Amino acid sequence: MKGLLITYLIAMVLSGSSAVIAAPWTSIDDVRLRQSLQLLVDSGYISLNVTAWPVNWASIQRELSRISRNHIFSPSARVAYDYISYELSRDRSRAVKVEAGARASSEAPLLKKYGDAYGENNELWGKLDAIGNSWALGIKASMVEGDYSDSPIGRLDGSYIAGLWGNWIIGIGAVDRWWGAGWQSSLVLSTNARPVPGIYIKRNNDSTPDSNWLKWVGPWSLDLFLGQLERDRYISDAKFLGARFSFRPVQPLEVGITRVAQWGGEGRPETLSSLYNLMIGKDNRDDGGVTEENEPGNQLGGIDVRYSFRVNGLPSAGYIQAIGEDEAGGLPSKTAGLVGLESNFRLNSSSINTYVEYVDTRAGRLFTGKDYVNTFYSHSIYQNGYRYKGRTLGASIDNDSKMVTLGVSLIQQDDSLLTFSTSYIELNDDASSSGALPHVSFNQKKLMAYRLEYQDEWNALRYRVGMNVYSEEMANDYTNSGHFALSAEGTYRF
Repeated sequence: MKGLLITYLIAMVLSGSSAVIAAPWTSIDDVRLRQSLQLLVDSGYISLNVTAWPVNWASIQRELSRISRNHIFSPSARVAYDYISYELSRDRSRAVKVEAGARASSEAPLLKKYGDAYGENNELWGKLDAIGNSWALGIKASMVEGDYSDSPIGRLDGSYIAGLWGNWIIGIGAVDRWWGAGWQSSLVLSTNARPVPGIYIKRNNDSTPDSNWLKWVGPWSLDLFLGQLERDRYISDAKFLGARFSFRPVQPLEVGITRVAQWGGEGRPETLSSLYNLMIGKDNRDDGGVTEENEPGNQLGGIDVRYSFRVNGLPSAGYIQAIGEDEAGGLPSKTAGLVGLESNFRLNSSSINTYVEYVDTRAGRLFTGKDYVNTFYSHSIYQNGYRYKGRTLGASIDNDSKMVTLGVSLIQQDDSLLTFSTSYIELNDDASSSGALPHVSFNQKKLMAYRLEYQDEWNALRYRVGMNVYSEEMANDYTNSGHFALSAEGTYRF
């Protein structure tokens, strides 16, 4: 099947028929672009799904074409509109785009948030994007060195080939994803770990259904993937499956339903019946003959909601994410949780976005008050748990931890971006680790973390410098954060 898909995509690249408005999707490391889109949503100017990233340019183009800049009276919203329009225009301006970049950091990036697409201390990379009428190709070659890589090593993370079939994008590659409304964390899928290579299908334009029976759904998006985890793990070559359905039944409200699973691998069943049992949730032991030998997989599933409102005229939003490690009565149970509030306001000539966010990765604790230790992100069969190449696929603090973060982002009159965040963190509060070695979960620790970053552009060079300060070191079997870290990165967009 995989070979047939590759053949199909190559044929689309060579033929180049039908119509694609722009490159398939946005960059996932552009914090300002996400803030700008969410500001227009929260201000009521556009109706777009903004909790599953990357967002497709086709959907953004649709919404921008429905509004006029002259009808945007808020200065901050007008600046946001201009930035989105600029990035969209740049994406459409050339059929071939080339970028090159580098990053250097004194310590490993451990407390990763939205926009942090890097994974090692030092990276050097180049990327080529080629776009046709019904296809897109991205090749990103990186040389990395750091605590998660013993020596300089080449990677192709971020590379893909995709074709358009009707309103569906079908592709293969290693694509970063962020599922959820959180800024500091996503419980289910974030950029904390490297992207898992695989095949995927997603809706291109998240437009409202034409059917009168289904129009209540509003703009909707669907993202499906089947990936391959690494060989060097307790269950070698396990498969990684994911599905995300987002919809906006009314303009202020977005709902996302997510399900991910580890399935198969060396010594585990990979039959169609096993896959079917996984999909219908028949994977709890002693449930209809399920035993350790035939248990189909390890699943996470749940829901997130984001709702826009105004506070004293300021565009704001509240969001919540609940992801269950197990299933009871057809619904997720033993849930971990994330809640947050964000707002945007203007101070003099600067646009300021603020958020406060709380995440708890102890199963059951936030929503039910019950504690299930070493449960979330863990599994008795897939003993490396919900992790990939040394990092958790979800929240960067790993399991049995909690964190509250206050973040501020300031877009200044000269278009530079200044961000600051402070977090109180309780890591691994049961002081134990589970699963196969080496352990990804952090040593027990209570600490404060501070982060300051400045981003600007000089001609075609976008650069960012940052500083991290920790009151105590974050440490696991791979690395530690140190107490102080400096970083610098730059991307030249030819």
